[in-house]
Amino acid sequence: MIFLKDYLKKKYKELIQNFFKLFYGLIEVASKNEIKKFLIIKEIKIEQITYNIFNTKKCRLYTTSIHDQSVIVNNKLIAGPSFQLRVKEDDKLFARNNESIDKNVTLKIGTPRILKKIKGKVFSLLSGGAAKTNYFHWLFEVLPKLEILSRSEKIKNIDYFLLPSIKMDHQLETLNLLNIPRKKLLDSNTYKHIFCDDLYVVDHPFRVTNNTVYDTQNIPFWIFDWVRKKFLKFKSSKSFPEKIFIERSKSISTHRDLKNKDEVYRILKDKNFHFVKPENFQIKDQIQMFYSAKKIVGLHGAGFANICFCNPKAEIIEFKTITTGMNSGNIALKNDLDYKGIICEAIGKSVGQQGQLVVPLEELKNKI
Repeated sequence: MIFLKDYLKKKYKELIQNFFKLFYGLIEVASKNEIKKFLIIKEIKIEQITYNIFNTKKCRLYTTSIHDQSVIVNNKLIAGPSFQLRVKEDDKLFARNNESIDKNVTLKIGTPRILKKIKGKVFSLLSGGAAKTNYFHWLFEVLPKLEILSRSEKIKNIDYFLLPSIKMDHQLETLNLLNIPRKKLLDSNTYKHIFCDDLYVVDHPFRVTNNTVYDTQNIPFWIFDWVRKKFLKFKSSKSFPEKIFIERSKSISTHRDLKNKDEVYRILKDKNFHFVKPENFQIKDQIQMFYSAKKIVGLHGAGFANICFCNPKAEIIEFKTITTGMNSGNIALKNDLDYKGIICEAIGKSVGQQGQLVVPLEELKNKI
């Protein structure tokens, strides 16, 4: 019965795709000459990094709202503003890098969504599936695109912003603080296939080498500096403790958690650490919380993005697997924080950053 249901679902999906292929036509990759005709490219520099700003007139944009963005003019797929993020077969860390344009999903399935016409200037901030819910990717991957575009175009003149999602509180709160009106926001979950008069797309802020693992551990300083300048001025006036432990939400801790949690918590409580879940606080309070903290401990996760708001020399202790890398360490070091990673053994099924981690208790005691 399950097999039959999956089979029918697959066939129905293929039927829908074939219908839209007939309705909107097949997609082909644009030649270099066609790209020159359809696309305006401006180059700007930030911190010695060259970024492209792509401008396309009278075009379609199709997205899976996850790993593909397809910019199309006259059924020609435009390399540059389009992206197609894929995991290589031998990549055990499941990192998604931008593949060549011939891997774009529209070449296979077409554009199987009803086209919605948008008048005016549209800026796409789409950036891969992680940015739909993950705070780290939103803060350092999506929002800095605003700064890149601002070096060429006035943000206030953009009519609509196409975003990975606007369902999360942190998304709406940060955009509101940046004075981007709610009425200008387009959620890619709803707006998967649009036609617009004027489309803007910019290069990824930190995917410089197209090695996602390396690039995520080496985010340029300008991004942290921009985030601090934009948001630190909005910190709340509430009081928060100087020692905090970042707890993970139950909804995201099933694949990554602490095996010896009781022992770890006992040690931290004895040292007067307060346990917080940042996502339960408004952005202004999160900023104030980390700005006030002098010691921060936690299991690797998106909550560590907030350490960019810490004062210099704040102590950061992160529990992580040996393959987790220096995502949080990079933030700490570039913001002059005292970073101490604790490598933990992962019990059970462990892939990349995931697993049930066993914290070495003596090392924890020494480092706090």
